[in-house]
Amino acid sequence: MKNRKFKIYGVIIFIAVLVFIGVAVGVQTGYLEDFDDAVRYRVYNMRSEKQTMFWKFITHSGDREIVIMLGIVLLLLKSLRNKYGVKFAIAALSSTAIYQGMKYIFQRPRPDIALRLIEESEYSFPSGHSMNCLVSYGILAYLLLRYCENRKLAKLLSIGLGLIIILIGLSRVYVGVHFPTDVIGGWSLGIAVLVAMMYAFEKFDGRYEKLCMMKG
Repeated sequence: MKNRKFKIYGVIIFIAVLVFIGVAVGVQTGYLEDFDDAVRYRVYNMRSEKQTMFWKFITHSGDREIVIMLGIVLLLLKSLRNKYGVKFAIAALSSTAIYQGMKYIFQRPRPDIALRLIEESEYSFPSGHSMNCLVSYGILAYLLLRYCENRKLAKLLSIGLGLIIILIGLSRVYVGVHFPTDVIGGWSLGIAVLVAMMYAFEKFDGRYEKLCMMKG
């Protein structure tokens, strides 16, 4: 059963990486430029004062500082540290290192500054907010479903985290700091990293349990 699950993990990682490579090639060659422009200008035309307030709030809920604070809380609370805090921190740090590396490899400029509703200074592809939130909030949802004894609460929180992940990605296009393909690239690479983390944590926990049984 476990081997089958790990094979599924492998297939998901392979497909996600393939999508990321496809998007990256499309971005570098300019093949997806028309797609980017069609989507983002349609979104810009939908802007309103109330929507802007909402989407700014959403986009800032994915800021690095929020993820860091959440990680610190999970690490400081002794009851959550081993099951949640350490794994959340590993996933978030790994995601940050990978997306930062990708940004400097591709060095894609952000959309025109005149179209932005907030300030951002780093390169555009892939979207760091989209990727890091998918990995960080995604691993938290995974850990809740795995460890939380209150199954209904775990499912409810996981659905909420999933919704936040989607909204944060969409918000990056609305506020004008990313192209749609940046978000798709961030999500696809984020899925690969998230599933790889799930695989690694399950492998580690399995070996740790076996070691404890041998010592016992």
